[in-house]
Amino acid sequence: MDILYFVVISFFVFLLLGVPVTFSLLAASAGYVFFGGGTGSNIIPIKLMRSTDAFVFLSVPLFVLAGRLMNQTGTTERLVNFSDVLVGRLKGGLAHVTIVVSMFFGGCTGTALSDVSAVGTVLIPSMVKKGFPRPFSAAVTAAASTMGPIIPPSIAYIMYGAISNVSIGDMFLAGIIPGVLVGVFQMVIVALYAKNSDWPRRERKVTASEFLSSLKQVSWALVLPVLIIGGIVSGFATPTEAAAIAACYSLAIGLVIYRNLPLRTLLSEFEESAIETGSVMVIVAAAALFGWVLSMEQVPVKVAEWIVGITSSPWQVLLLINIALLVLGMFMDSAPAILLVTPILLPVFDKIGIDPIQAGIMTCVNLITGLATPPVGCCLFAASVISGESFEKVSLATIPFLMSNLLVLILISYVPSVTLFIPRVIFGH
Repeated sequence: MDILYFVVISFFVFLLLGVPVTFSLLAASAGYVFFGGGTGSNIIPIKLMRSTDAFVFLSVPLFVLAGRLMNQTGTTERLVNFSDVLVGRLKGGLAHVTIVVSMFFGGCTGTALSDVSAVGTVLIPSMVKKGFPRPFSAAVTAAASTMGPIIPPSIAYIMYGAISNVSIGDMFLAGIIPGVLVGVFQMVIVALYAKNSDWPRRERKVTASEFLSSLKQVSWALVLPVLIIGGIVSGFATPTEAAAIAACYSLAIGLVIYRNLPLRTLLSEFEESAIETGSVMVIVAAAALFGWVLSMEQVPVKVAEWIVGITSSPWQVLLLINIALLVLGMFMDSAPAILLVTPILLPVFDKIGIDPIQAGIMTCVNLITGLATPPVGCCLFAASVISGESFEKVSLATIPFLMSNLLVLILISYVPSVTLFIPRVIFGH
């Protein structure tokens, strides 16, 4: 047990020294192996290689590529125009547009950082120009970007499903209602702000022909999430095959439909997708090695016994878990956090009778919310840079939107049908 204390303390020491999470995990795990783990050093490369040797992980680079290609084909601008047609006449119209376009964008890319970068670059300057406060403009963009990994397809759900052996198709279906609720509740926050503020809206009504024209322009993008989720749910494609279909579909849109994807840009997107995927898979491998260390020391079992020993009430256990995950999400990116906590929490969820699908959505939404919370929320940093506003002011302005995310999290935790309704209707379980 002493060696476990050494591993955990060294991990946090490395983090405090500014060492990236991936290398902190690797260094702490190597310390366990070399200073008392009772195994040979050859276990390190074996665990690193085996952790990524899963067919489902092939979907990661393909989903990343599909999202990047869709962004390069002018999809962001088309989604903005269509969202403006839908909600632009509401008071505070551009803020509502930001949330709705992030909802659509999440169904195409599945990542938060690409969402805040693409949407924020277009809409934050527009909101500021129209008279919206700069901190608010950045905050609503950062908070809305959390829908990217919540609304399927989602790399976070793929990681959880791969670790917990839960159907990724079920995870995708279970994430639909929570993702939409996040958007709806954030729009309520905007409406409350706009009620007491002189924020503009689009005065001119949209004609039927304008609506149909806007819908036609964005229809190719809206088909993408239908292809992905429909292919998986119908059994026509595995998640990896659905990701390949999405990548080919995005490529066809850029080369054949819109014809705005030059070869130079295409090669650059392949390169950037490879780099982004590499960083994700390195985190997967490092977290798996650290998870092996924890399992060797029986940490998951001990944590389950400790939590259940505090209270046997399921709602109190869920409250404790949510608080712990919220704190963790404030200091660690969602991807490594999901990989670390899932093996630890699965025995706890099993003891209190929580469905693993509901548990997965709860865990992912909780940690994804951390992307828009200080002190290390990457979406907050991105929105702050794009807006030119200080990180502190953007963080304060984001608090009401984070409260709406927490309300959704409460519903996910204590109302199982929020996550399980669609999987049960479609699959009957």
